[in-house]
Parts: sequence; C-alpha cells; structure tokens
Amino acid sequence: MKTIKQLLVVIIFVMTSVIFFSCRKDATAPPVKLFSFGTRITIDSLRNAYHGVNIKITSNTTLYGVVTADETSGQLYKQVYIRDHSGTFAQTKNYAAISCHFLNSTNGALTQGDSIAINLNGIWLDISTGGSLQLDSIPHATYPVIKVLASGLNPAPIPVTIPQLNAFASGHFIYDAQLVQLNNVEFIGPNLNTTFATPQSYSVNVTSVPPVNVNKYVCDQRGNTIVAYNSGYSNFAGQTIPNNSGSITAVANLYTTMQLSIRSYPDMSWTSPYIPIVYDTITQYFGAVANIPINYSHTLTNVGLSKNSSCANMAGWQTFDLQGNLFWQGAQYGSYPDFAYAPSVSNYKTTTPRNDIWLVSPPIVDAATYGAGYTKRMDFSSALTYGPTSGNKVLLSVLVCRTFNGTIIPSQWTDISHASNTPFHNINNSVGAANSFAYAHNTALSGNPFAPTLAQFTLAGSSPTFYVAFRYQSNTASPYDSTAATYNLGALILKN
Repeated sequence: MKTIKQLLVVIIFVMTSVIFFSCRKDATAPPVKLFSFGTRITIDSLRNAYHGVNIKITSNTTLYGVVTADETSGQLYKQVYIRDHSGTFAQTKNYAAISCHFLNSTNGALTQGDSIAINLNGIWLDISTGGSLQLDSIPHATYPVIKVLASGLNPAPIPVTIPQLNAFASGHFIYDAQLVQLNNVEFIGPNLNTTFATPQSYSVNVTSVPPVNVNKYVCDQRGNTIVAYNSGYSNFAGQTIPNNSGSITAVANLYTTMQLSIRSYPDMSWTSPYIPIVYDTITQYFGAVANIPINYSHTLTNVGLSKNSSCANMAGWQTFDLQGNLFWQGAQYGSYPDFAYAPSVSNYKTTTPRNDIWLVSPPIVDAATYGAGYTKRMDFSSALTYGPTSGNKVLLSVLVCRTFNGTIIPSQWTDISHASNTPFHNINNSVGAANSFAYAHNTALSGNPFAPTLAQFTLAGSSPTFYVAFRYQSNTASPYDSTAATYNLGALILKN
C-alpha cells in the first residue's frame, strides 16, 4: 500500500512538471533599434540655416562627418568635433566643421578618425555659452542616433596663422570648430615652466584639490597671440610648458574670442629654440583692421584678449598698476565684426581716488642704426567714451624709455604726448581719440589712416633698445579726471 502511495506521488509530480513547463513561454528579445537613414544634410547647410534662433530638428535627417577631436585625453567632455567637405571657403580647404554636445560621455564610443552618420531627429541646433554653433542635447553616441561607418581615418589639420583664425565671413568665424595646425609658435614668457592646467591632486589624510581649467597664451614671432584653453581633467594638465618653439595641432573654437583647444600632448611638437619677442618695427592691430577706414571700426583680435583678460597675456607686453586697483584688460564695446576685444583701461567704479596704470610694449630695437639719437616713426589709434567734458584733462599718455628693466620708474620715461609740439597731444580731446568708441588715429587726423608719414620722435641715450608705454592716470583733482573715462587701443604702427 505504501509503495502504491509513493508511486502516485511521483506520477502527480511528473504530470505537474510537464504541465508547468509546457505552459512556460520563452522570453522574447526586445526589438533592436536600428539606425534610420534619412534625408542627407551638410554642416554648411546647418550653419546657413541658423539665424540667431535655436532650432529643434524634427525630421528624419542624417548628417555625415569625420570625428576630428574626441574625449580620449579628457580635454573634452560629452563633446566631439566633426567635419565634412561641404565648406565654401578655400581658406579652410572647403571643410565645414561643427561641435557636437551629448547628454552623456562619448568616451570609448566615438574616436578621432571615425566616419559617422548622425540622425538629427530631436537634436537642437543652437549657440554655446561662448558663441560657437553646435549640435546640442544629442542623447547618446550609439544606435539609433549615431552609426559608425568606418574607423581609422586620419583627418589632416589645416595649416593656419594666428591672424587668419580671426577670419570672419558670412556671419561667423570661418575657422570655428576646425582642426588647425599652427607652426613656428610658442607660449608667451609668463607661461613658460608652468603647467598647462591644474590637475586634481590627492594626498593622504588631506582633502584633494579639485582640477582647475586654465587659459594659456600662444604667440608667433610677430607678437600675435591667441588663447589656448586647457582642462584640469586632461591627461596633460600637469605637464610643464617647455621653453621651446614649435607647432600645435588643435581645434579652433569661439569662446567670446577665437581660441585653441589642444587635443592631446602628442599634438604639440617643440623642436626649436625659444625666441623672445623683440621688435625692430611694430604693426600690431589690437582691435583694428588695416583696410577699413580707421574712423569706422577696428575689428581684428589677434592679440588673444577676451573679456576682462589681462593685457599681460599679449605677447611681450606687460602691465603695471603703480597706484590703485585697476589694470589694462580686454574689453569690447559693440559687437563683432564692428568691434572686437582690445586693450582697454577705465576708472569706472574705482574704489581708489588715484590710479596710475601702465601698459608697456615688448623691447624695440633699431636694427639699422644702433646709435644715439636715432629717429622712429609711430602712430596709434584709440577710442574714448565718457571722456573729459572740459579742458584738456591728462588721462592717457604715451611715453618712451631706454632704461626700462622690468620696474616702472616714471622719472626715467619721456612723455611724447602732451606738449603742444609733440605728435600725440590730441589724444585726450575730441580731435584725437574720438568719443563714443569711434576709433581715431592720432597723427594723420584726416585722410587715410597711418599714411603716409608717421609722427617722428627722437630718443636720447646709447642703448639700441627702447620701450613704448601707454599710461592712464585718474584722480579727483585737476589735471586728472575721474569721470569713468574709458580708452581702447586700436592699433600701433612703429617704423624706422
């Protein structure tokens, strides 16, 4: 009897198992989201479609491009740059380029040299904080948004000079987002032997120091300067800037002014000796373009200034604050291309009654005649707003000196700007530096700017090297003025 009961239990168990497993269904795999190819569009078409209003793309549209910069080094985050061959400018070799911003990191998914297709449906075309056009809020770097078509391509950079990076046409900087290479460049003197940025540091039992992004400044032998932005998260942040000249491959992008974003340390090659900036002649367009009438606008930004950046970042130039808490800095009044960031000084909202602020040029030599008493010719342009309303107040002065050694001693400088028989005695009134930021040059007050004869001045002494300084003074008492007078320098021309 017991055996029969045990047999019935086994039979019931087997039948139950059969019924259970016969009713169980296999799991169904989720549907695979395939990349959807749509109507083809180009980067140049996207740039031409943007007119100051953000656009959300709602159609099944496909953009093709090659990745020129990725997140591998840590310099970029949630961002890559791509380019195609739809550009209209010969200077950029007919490449068009754009920044792509993602909601998540693309590291490991997209790599420099990948040929990709992007489905733009749901993606925004807008302007970044710094003013650069971008594809924004891209969900992720894989299916169904992006398809990698090929890998291992080697996009070549566009050879370019620092002034060329400021080329402006068709409503935008034509090198924005482009992969470029600058040759025969170096970092400015104050940046040498410092690190590219401040990396995160860790110590036992000590709170870690967070990384700090840092702007450095690259210059050429003509004194043109541009910002090189470096992330504290990059794997080269703690590398030391060498005392050499060479070449840099980087992405050029707009962040209030054109700047460089270095992709990686191997993209820099420093094979030549460092060459300090020393001039025989100067043709420095701080905020000006030579072929535009000087009383119209000054627009070139090839000295690397941006909002509130120190003018000490201009190659070879130095700033000194003898009194007060103000300094020469980058400022812009009006919008590009009519106005650009230029050296600027003002006593606006000063908390000190007396200010004495100097901007000193790189050393200048006369390569032809190393003798005493030689003659140089100079002109510069400046713009003034909120200037003195009565009298010829002394705010901006132009001085020269042969004995400057890094310390300002005012008694050693010769003022060539205020006596009635000197060339620049009009810079503080309406016939010199024009009010409302209309630039005026200070010698040829009519006719073509800087032409044909520049103002002459002679320096005593035997040293072949001298310096030019722009000195701004303000006070509450005459002959100085404290009415928030603001000056911008447009250009400096100095010849033998």
